[in-house]
Amino acid sequence: MKNPNTIFFIFIFILLTFQFSVLVFSQDSCNSKLNLKSRLPFDATSLNCLPIWSNEDFVLRYGQSKASGNIWSFVLSTPNPKSFVAMGFSTTGRMVGSSAIVGWVESDGTAMMKRYYLGGTSPALVVKDQGNVSLVEGSSSVMVESSRFYMSFQLDMDQPSSRLVFCRTKWVFSDRT
Repeated sequence: MKNPNTIFFIFIFILLTFQFSVLVFSQDSCNSKLNLKSRLPFDATSLNCLPIWSNEDFVLRYGQSKASGNIWSFVLSTPNPKSFVAMGFSTTGRMVGSSAIVGWVESDGTAMMKRYYLGGTSPALVVKDQGNVSLVEGSSSVMVESSRFYMSFQLDMDQPSSRLVFCRTKWVFSDRT
């Protein structure tokens, strides 16, 4: 029989290697290359990058299309929340009154993304398929890759609001669709 100490050290080594690989592969930063090119519905190679909401490890890539000045591209990366992620565009910097893009992955693996107008703090004032942002058809995608959640979309507008509101939660809507 093998030495119990040797087996213990091998077990610890494998466990630490696994934890390190999960940590390394679930990271995203502006210093790392976005390896989703073939899975995104638009070219994201020249997007600007900002680490935002650092406590929650959000990374935002964004840019204005050179071909059409009214098209803005966004890729938001977060640790996988196993619920939903939202990015709101606000003229006041507050959530109420903003228009939000919300993405999630259903339990069956179906990726979903919808637009909402956040008219107030009660669920009745959160209005689906409304708001002052216009998604470019066929430009949206939601995916989980290496323990990270990626939400990408394009907006057709002159200039998106520079006041952004972000949310990630494990709370689930009672009626998301």
